[in-house]
Amino acid sequence: MFKKKTPSTMTLSLDRPKSRLKRLQQKLDRNDHSRGKWLAFFCASILAFSLLLYLLLGLIANQPAQHLQGQSQVAQPIKLKVDARNAIVVDAKTGQVLGKKNSQQQIGIASQSKMLTAYGVLQEIKEKRFNWDTLVEITPQSDWSKKDNATFAHLEISAGQKLPVSELFAAMFTSSANDAALALADFAKDSHETQQHALERWAKQLKLTGSKWYNAAGQVNGDASDYEVKTAKADAENTASAEQLAILAYQDLQAYPGLRTFYEKRGLVYHPTANETKIKLTEAGKFDQEIKGKLQNPQNLTFEGLKTGSTPASGGALTGLVKDSRGREFITVVSGAGAYTDQVHRYQATIDVVNQVENQFDSVSFKAGQPLGTQQTIKNLNMKSGQQAVVLQSQRMYWLKKGQTKLGYYLPKSLSNHSQSKGTVVAEINPALKTEYLPTVAKKTRQLTLATADNQPLAHWWQKAHQWSAFWQK
Repeated sequence: MFKKKTPSTMTLSLDRPKSRLKRLQQKLDRNDHSRGKWLAFFCASILAFSLLLYLLLGLIANQPAQHLQGQSQVAQPIKLKVDARNAIVVDAKTGQVLGKKNSQQQIGIASQSKMLTAYGVLQEIKEKRFNWDTLVEITPQSDWSKKDNATFAHLEISAGQKLPVSELFAAMFTSSANDAALALADFAKDSHETQQHALERWAKQLKLTGSKWYNAAGQVNGDASDYEVKTAKADAENTASAEQLAILAYQDLQAYPGLRTFYEKRGLVYHPTANETKIKLTEAGKFDQEIKGKLQNPQNLTFEGLKTGSTPASGGALTGLVKDSRGREFITVVSGAGAYTDQVHRYQATIDVVNQVENQFDSVSFKAGQPLGTQQTIKNLNMKSGQQAVVLQSQRMYWLKKGQTKLGYYLPKSLSNHSQSKGTVVAEINPALKTEYLPTVAKKTRQLTLATADNQPLAHWWQKAHQWSAFWQK
């Protein structure tokens, strides 16, 4: 009745539980291995985090302790009260902002756009893609010789003629020549770019967030002829804020200080051909003839530049470079200063804002080659005396509120140096000043640079040994 199991059948039945146990064991082993991997990863992460925290705390702990030497001051920009919708005043050499009014508002900038074109050209010269003597050919697109010169400022140059970069650059600033700006932008841009894309790239380098760019001359889009951007409206125009215009002026001056001499030119000399010389009245010439005598300028401020630019909507505008009787320079921007056809109002508004700043602020200077307060020497065990003289490497000027005649600084509690070379930088010292700078101003420009002074007698080897042993015994 019962079927007898064969040995093979019995073995198979016994093997099944073993197989299940084996698979279960393998699964458990895999889980253990996975948990082991995660545990190892977790431990490694904790170790890495601990090491990073240790290094960070060590870095903080090793920062040289500082103490305030002298007085801490506050010199925030004043609110300018001027008959202009937008304004800003900045120290031309340091970028310290001294006064402002609606300085962040985007406004139409017209020919002031040429300062961005100048920035692009100066960057390409810096990169040695071309130089001031390189000839630039006037293209059919940049030939504006047939346009009304009273409406569209231009030179008497035609397509195919070649002028050096230096002459076109000067024409762009001194005579606001549109053809010069368009030709230079085409020459400076990358071959695969449109002119608009090049302008946007240069603006991005300076972080001119929110600004808009269509053509290098600053013309309303519909008036830009071959440079009209077809995807934009006819009334589209280049825009930037007063602060951004100040940034452009500051960067152009840093790259090419020769801009300071452009308002000395009463006539622009240029050469359409090798045998031809032409002269054109500059904006400085017009200023002397038509504007200067109408201004109220009791402090005898001097205009050294820089660029006018107006639209019917934004009104009279000027990015100025102004110098006072003590040689201190200011970058100024005023916009909405009277009607766009009013040449006098924008210059008077510029004088007014500089006077307001000088009524509220005065400057304090740290001179190059002089000790920084009582910090006349630092430790240097390679010197015979064990000390080395230190002085300020460069002059620095700061603006303080009237009545604040002294400015302190944060001096490291201990300073040492092992170099014997004159001019070796020992430390960058932060002034104890709460103020505002243009965002593109390098931190180093704001600091006081302390450097080694004259070479002094070196210690002999036995003197070094004695000084080093004395140092470690302390």
